[in-house]
Amino acid sequence: MYFGSVRFFKHLILTVVALLIIVPTVLCIILLCDNNSKSAEIDRLNSIIASEEYKSDTTDTSSVTESSDNSDNGNTDNITSSETSATEETESVPTPEETESSVPETTTEEPETSVPETTTEEPETSAPETTTEEPETSAPETTTEEPETSVPEEQEDLTLLYDDMYVTPYTGEYINDDNTVYLTFDDGPSVLTENILMYLRQENVKATFFVVPEDTEYCRILLRKIADDGHTIGIHTASHDYEAIYSSPKAFLEDFYKAYSLVYEATGIKADIYRFAGGSINDYNEDTREDIIAEMSRRGFQYFDWNVDSNDWQGYNWTQLYNSVLEDSLELSTPVILFHDTGMRENTVLVIEDIIKALKNKGYQFGSLSQKTEPIQFG
Repeated sequence: MYFGSVRFFKHLILTVVALLIIVPTVLCIILLCDNNSKSAEIDRLNSIIASEEYKSDTTDTSSVTESSDNSDNGNTDNITSSETSATEETESVPTPEETESSVPETTTEEPETSVPETTTEEPETSAPETTTEEPETSAPETTTEEPETSVPEEQEDLTLLYDDMYVTPYTGEYINDDNTVYLTFDDGPSVLTENILMYLRQENVKATFFVVPEDTEYCRILLRKIADDGHTIGIHTASHDYEAIYSSPKAFLEDFYKAYSLVYEATGIKADIYRFAGGSINDYNEDTREDIIAEMSRRGFQYFDWNVDSNDWQGYNWTQLYNSVLEDSLELSTPVILFHDTGMRENTVLVIEDIIKALKNKGYQFGSLSQKTEPIQFG
């Protein structure tokens, strides 16, 4: 068979060698021919360029000659014109009689044109305009704008509001509340308040109610029952309307005063602690939070947040509430637990007794918040 034999490889080698020789040779010949044609083209272009340069040199030479001739002619014309003007000046020299007649005309023109016009224009344009503009624009406008935009007026208004809404702040040392649980109930009183009070009474536990009171006799009765059982009453809000109460410190004070007054009328207690609706840090009070705290502190009030959320507001069932509250509380020495006292929190009422018993078994005691308690605060 021919393929793969010695003869096949000899022919293959000869073919490769032939290609290696023929292909470069052909390429060299092609490049040489191309170079020759390019050289010829370059020579032709050089000859054209040389002829163009020769023509331009000739043109420049002729233009120089013409310009020199023109300049000579111009000089001659200038000389002639200068001589002519000199002759005209000689001829136009006035005689003594002409001089006498021309002098009066010159003297009468000078005073009419220069002195009167200059003296009348200066006082009319410069001095009066400058003196009238300055007092009209500067002094009065500055004095009237400053009092209108000053900030202290708003601060003074807050101090004048609700002069009967002041409490005496506690300035002593905080009590030792290690291993103490604080049960807190927001948003009440409600139809479930008496059930909560029953379980607290049964376990001999005091709690804290941050109330949203209504101007009704039923609400007043519940507030009195909370107070009579020895629990702490704090202010939550009167409306629980986040956008309204956090729109300004003044709006917060107005809302707070309504709740504060209702509690005082029902119980005779001046509530000195409070809890922000939504907590002290929320999406609505970012711009007003610090000013509200400063004003409330100036009036003697203290605010409290929490460190254990029961999540009853999410609708947790009994098992979820029990497990989540115990798990979070056992990690803390002083749990402040958030519950809600509203009509839809039946599971909160049902789980309270079991949570209290479980935490007691873990060695905790229970208390109610006051200004003597070191506050749990966000941030």
